[in-house]
Amino acid sequence: MSEPTFPEGTEAKRATLASGVTLRYFERGKGDVILFLHGFPELALSWRAQFRLAEHGFRCVAPDLRGYGESDAPKNVADYAIGPLMADVVGIIDAVGAERVHLVGHDWGGAIAWEVARNYPDRIRTLSVLNCPPGPMMRQELLANPRQALRSWYMVFFQLPWLPERVMLRDPVTFMIRAFRGSAAKETRERFTADDVLPYARAHERTKIAGVNYYRAALRKPPKIAGAKWPLEMPVQLVWGLQDGALGPWFADEKRYEKVAKDFRVVTLAEAGHWVQQEAPERVNAALLEHMSLDRRQ
Repeated sequence: MSEPTFPEGTEAKRATLASGVTLRYFERGKGDVILFLHGFPELALSWRAQFRLAEHGFRCVAPDLRGYGESDAPKNVADYAIGPLMADVVGIIDAVGAERVHLVGHDWGGAIAWEVARNYPDRIRTLSVLNCPPGPMMRQELLANPRQALRSWYMVFFQLPWLPERVMLRDPVTFMIRAFRGSAAKETRERFTADDVLPYARAHERTKIAGVNYYRAALRKPPKIAGAKWPLEMPVQLVWGLQDGALGPWFADEKRYEKVAKDFRVVTLAEAGHWVQQEAPERVNAALLEHMSLDRRQ
């Protein structure tokens, strides 16, 4: 087997944002922009199958978020708070010359996407989030649901200084295999081979697992941002792999989102786990195409 790659025609670019942070991003196609935000411990590469949507008249863009890949990795925990992370997303939208985008986020990228959508709604055409609830719902569940608190044990471990990075960097390939397989569906675990995870392991060796700081910053008091509001006005969909080992299926209950978005739907995939866009790429792509068509009909 060989390492995973983006489809032919994908270009790697760099953008220096107003904050001074430089992000590497990948781009393919022409048309309305789909902006993909990856999670931990992934890279923009995790969206490689979704870059085939460029063949449907879209311009696919996916950055390595700050702290990942060949993007800048600031050293301070405060640099990974939600404010700077949202500013990066808006900066990338500006850098690619788009007024509005179809925003798609998974895991931590989903957490950022929820906040960008409610703080900068005029920049978003549609929102699709994969296996990540809104931040307030996640915090509530951690406090009220012991089953979710148990699944989220790693969030507590990541609060320790230097130790998580040392454990993960001792053997990055083995760590990545265990991380991916541990939250994947039973039917898809073997897809995550040493070759498949090697780009992630190599990237995290470079940044010293800077992505752990997302979890550290998240437990600090979040800033109050003027203009943030629910419910969201743009079309919103949640795609959920039901075999997620980290986040429970209770987050896929459509009734819980009545005050989150006015135009909302849930797509559940019984055959997928946490890494849903890699485990069930065809079904995810179909869901994205159907959802984004709502904006084209308006």
